[in-house]
Parts: sequence; structure tokens; C-alpha cells
Amino acid sequence: MRQLNLTYLVSTLGRTGPTNQLFNLVSRLDRGVFHPSIVTISPEPADSLAREFQGLGVRVRSLKLSRIEGILRGPRRLRSLLKQYPADVVHSQGIRPDFLNSTLRYPTTRIATQRNDPFVDYPMLYGQFGGLIMARLHVTILRKLPKVVTCSHTIELSNQCHQLPSTTIQNGIDTRNKYVVSSKEKGAKREALRLPESVLLFIWAAPFISRKNPAAVIKAFGDAQNSKKKHLCVLGDGPLLNKTKRSAAQYDNISFKGKVDNVDDYLMAADCFISTSLSEGLPNSVIEALSWGLPTILSDIPAHREIHQIEKRSGDLFSLDNPHALTELIESFEISGTTAHFARSIVVNHLNADAMAGHYQTLYHSLTNNRSSFVPVS
Repeated sequence: MRQLNLTYLVSTLGRTGPTNQLFNLVSRLDRGVFHPSIVTISPEPADSLAREFQGLGVRVRSLKLSRIEGILRGPRRLRSLLKQYPADVVHSQGIRPDFLNSTLRYPTTRIATQRNDPFVDYPMLYGQFGGLIMARLHVTILRKLPKVVTCSHTIELSNQCHQLPSTTIQNGIDTRNKYVVSSKEKGAKREALRLPESVLLFIWAAPFISRKNPAAVIKAFGDAQNSKKKHLCVLGDGPLLNKTKRSAAQYDNISFKGKVDNVDDYLMAADCFISTSLSEGLPNSVIEALSWGLPTILSDIPAHREIHQIEKRSGDLFSLDNPHALTELIESFEISGTTAHFARSIVVNHLNADAMAGHYQTLYHSLTNNRSSFVPVS
């Protein structure tokens, strides 16, 4: 049996959650059966993971097109590349790659992984009017593809409302070398990271954008009682960083560390992970925190609920409609080894990279062994 040639189509290999998920998938493919390669649309950014993929023996090629060039010249450039390097499966993620994928007629096995709900996320990024247009455009593009896979059941349910057929393969992360960290090791990590040791340490890690809702965690933590016994460590950068820092300036128990490359070290040092997001696909940051046995305090949105329902003893949810609810959970939080093990069990038993990659490989097999004519959804 010959290998199946898989071509993954992405905008770039910049260090993002979707790129990390792609790495988790590609690194676990059965190379006796699958031969993966990657095509990027645009030149690589400074934080590109291209070398990491190449280290897996995966060839990375780039169309080297700007956003406008990708629309005008991308389809022809991609078809030319696929004539030179034929693919059995073209698998895209993101609106620009999905568009190029939708213009192809060969191969018949074409897949898109959808990692967000366009009707929720795009209005936050592009404004209500522009975001709604972008969302409708993306769904129209996805309808032209033979197979759409969502990273969460939450997105799949939303797609049903827009007559977009899809199936779910949940995100998964690498659980190797991760464990429930002892108090002694937490102390050593805090000392190395210059974080306070004799406190309950909470972590918030995300880009500073409106969808991540950073203002909520600052206000909730500032309002919490016994604040001297608690500390909030904030990771990330983005357009709302300076505004968030100004709102936190009056509190001496909140520290900003910026965008860091060693997030795992901070998770190992922490006692609890907080997410205040307004919308998510299936958040890598939460899954990563759970893999280290961190109890979570999460906004009660569908994607967080999907994770929390796997094991409700892993943490708590709070309503975004009740600003004081997060404050109360911060005030009442206590360290529990039992909760830590329940938290880690979610990833070990469900949201792990091996399971995710296994589901994709089964999908590739089923689609390539059962090729049939495809009629786009009108």
C-alpha cells in the first residue's frame, strides 16, 4: 500500500493555538501510511514554527503571497504547486486557506478544520457590520468543501444553525512530561520566576483583545477580599495591554509578565488558572493548564462548558452576567490535591493529542477509501 500524501494548507506557521494543534497532529501521523507536507500562503513571521515542523521531516513550502495576492493569485499558484507535488488530501485551517482549498477540484478529498465560530468571533475582530459579512463569507466558503471538521462540539452545534454540515474532532495536547506538580516544585518555580511564594497564585494567559475580556479578571481580583494572600500573574500582550495595566496600577498583587516562551513554567508555579473569555473554539490555554493539574475558574461560555462537563470536579464556572461571581470564586478558592487530579484527568482521558491524531487518521482513511462525487451545499 502506497503512502497517502497529505498537504496541510495554512496562512503561516506563526506560534498560535491552531499551529500548535497542527504540530500535535503531524507529529503523531503514522509515517508508514501518511506523508505530510505543509503549504503556507504568506511569508513566515518572526515567531514561525517552520523549523520545528521541518525537524519532523515535514517539507514546508510557501506561496509567499500577501493577503490581496492570496485572493488574486493564490488559486492559480496553489494549483500549479499541486500539479508538481500531487496530494491525496488537502487539509486547510483558517479563512484564507479555506478559500484557496474551496477553489480546487482536485483532489476530491479536501478537508477544513474550523477552529472558531465566525458569527461570534468576527464581529469582535472586525466590528458588527464587517464581522457579520466576514462570517457569512467564511461559512459560504466552508460549504464548498467536501468535509468540515470542528475542534469542538460547541462549534458544530452553531454550524447546524447555519445549515453547515460538520463533525467534531476535539483539540488535544501532548501530555508527556506533564503531571500534578508538588508544592515543593511549585515553590522552586516561583523563586526562579520571581513570583511570590506564600500566596495562592492565579494565572491568566491570553492575547489582550476584547474577546479575551482582560478587564474582567483585573476588576474581580481587585475586588477580592484577603488580597494579600492571593496574587494574579498575567501573561500575554496585545492592543489592550496598556489599558489593562493602567486599570491594575492601584493593585500591588497583580503582576504582568508579557508574552513569554515558557508558559509551562508559570503553569507549574500556579495554583489556579482563570479564563474570562467571551468566546472560544476549544481553548488550548485551558487544556494546557488542566494538563498540569491546575483547577480552573472559567467564564460560563459554551466552549468552557464543554470542557467542564467532562469532569465538573475540575473547577468552577462563573456567569459573565454577574461581575461579582468571579470575585467570589477567587475569594473562596482553596488548594485541593483531589481537584488537581480531576483536572488532569480531563486531558489524560479525553483531550490528548494521541486521541485527536488518531481520529484524524481514521478520517483520512475513510474519506480516501470511499471517494464519491461531492455536491456543495447551496
